[in-house]
Amino acid sequence: MLRHLLTLVLVSSCSMGTIKSGGERPYLYDVQGEYNSEDLTEMSSKVVTTLKRDPRVGKIDDLFGPGQKPLKRIGIVIFESQIQPTRGGLAGSDLVYMSEQGKQLLTEKLLSVWEQSIGVFEPRLDYVFTNKIKKSPSFHKYGQAEKDYVKSSRTSLAPDDIFFLESGKKTTTTTVVNPRGMRDMSFVLVPATEMMSGPKWSEHNKHFLNDVSKDLKLDALLIVMSELSWTSAHTDKHTGVVFPEEIVVKIKASTLVPLHLYHQRLEQLKINEKPNVTLAYRAYESEIKIPAFLSVPEESKNFEMIESEILSPALKTYKDLTQMTLMRILEDVKKTW
Repeated sequence: MLRHLLTLVLVSSCSMGTIKSGGERPYLYDVQGEYNSEDLTEMSSKVVTTLKRDPRVGKIDDLFGPGQKPLKRIGIVIFESQIQPTRGGLAGSDLVYMSEQGKQLLTEKLLSVWEQSIGVFEPRLDYVFTNKIKKSPSFHKYGQAEKDYVKSSRTSLAPDDIFFLESGKKTTTTTVVNPRGMRDMSFVLVPATEMMSGPKWSEHNKHFLNDVSKDLKLDALLIVMSELSWTSAHTDKHTGVVFPEEIVVKIKASTLVPLHLYHQRLEQLKINEKPNVTLAYRAYESEIKIPAFLSVPEESKNFEMIESEILSPALKTYKDLTQMTLMRILEDVKKTW
């Protein structure tokens, strides 16, 4: 209940005055299709919604306009995921579930998609890898150390990481997962990205963002939430709506400017007021749904089937959606150069 109330307040607070672009037209995505960069560029404006909002002090267009410092040096400081979450830790009718270590391994795979793609799409960007960010002294002063659920050096998923599970069997209640070595900056049951992302300015963890950016001389910080889920075919018992078997991939990302750099931008505009908040340059939301095939005979309920019918199409879709999101992010970042 607390999480839903906080989320409602956050949604209400960040929606007023927000300008949206992209993401408004219908689109078709073929998980079997091999999309080149031109295809993804064309699709990105249809799939990814960009959001911006003027802060209480200053205008976004002025704060990032001519004469202001370009956003050149950027790193991902928060990378959270929610993968096939459950309520109460009991398996339902969705058939396939993940262990905690499986969720963490998959989260690390998702992060690698971002880190491998950024340099390819814009080599002129001074991207700071998370391995370097983890060594920042300020990085370890805030939040909590993320648990190491894997407890080994492996990176590949195994049959005890993702599996078929009968309805009513116990499964993990862990929902928000970070890569090993990252910081858990969530609040109660609310992911850090829900508190900090979006087009709003933010008080939450502002000192963490500010200090890390000073340590690493970052112009801006990316925070990312990845959501993956899949469902078996079912009819909602309350509404009667029939839901098909599908995989849902969602990404939310925000480009944040720490408060000390926000102050510098205000000084450049001859504005003396210095709000003690983090400034959001842009925020991005995207979602793709693809058909799934979960309802199989008992003899086919194995890891090989899960790899071919869930993991492979989900990761392919995530890679394409990440690259579409990055195209929008980098397009906006380059407007400041």
